[in-house]
Amino acid sequence: MLDGTGANRREIHRAIEALTPGELLKLKHFAVFRMRGLGRAASGRTCEDLLSEARLAFLEGAASNGFGRNLKPGMPLVTQLIGAMRSISSHWKRDFDEQGPDLESEILMPTEEGQVTSPLANVASHTPSQERELAARQQWNLITTRCKGSRAASHVLEGLSQGLTASRIMRDYQLSKSQYQEAMKRIRLHARDIGQ
Repeated sequence: MLDGTGANRREIHRAIEALTPGELLKLKHFAVFRMRGLGRAASGRTCEDLLSEARLAFLEGAASNGFGRNLKPGMPLVTQLIGAMRSISSHWKRDFDEQGPDLESEILMPTEEGQVTSPLANVASHTPSQERELAARQQWNLITTRCKGSRAASHVLEGLSQGLTASRIMRDYQLSKSQYQEAMKRIRLHARDIGQ
């Protein structure tokens, strides 16, 4: 047991290295217990990470730089390391954003055959297939070609391709409402002809 008064990093390191197998086992069991309690807030960290953080806290405290934890005189090192792990894991839990997205690794499920499967593997994609994208691009190009004779329709198509709203297209391309509506009518007509 260190007395805590003025212990330097070397002394703390030696004391940590001198922990008995029983003390190390007690620390590991406590770290496992705390990490299980964190659930998703563990964010991929392990019980070894938690124990390392606790050791580091006392080593930083010995540096007297305002960081880390200071040893309390007369208290066993194991008790203080357990307290540090409790505090560190509580901070991890507090700082975790429960509303954050789930990682795929967090939702993997073991099958009866002992393999791992993801529930996301069977979810239908909302992304269009390459064939569908190609067909849409070809259709868009054909509509654009057929509308080349109309300056207003060409401007509207250009604005739509940039994701602009109707009011923004009218403003940016100096189109009146009737010009915009007429251009849209022409575009719909060509789209209907191509779709048949």
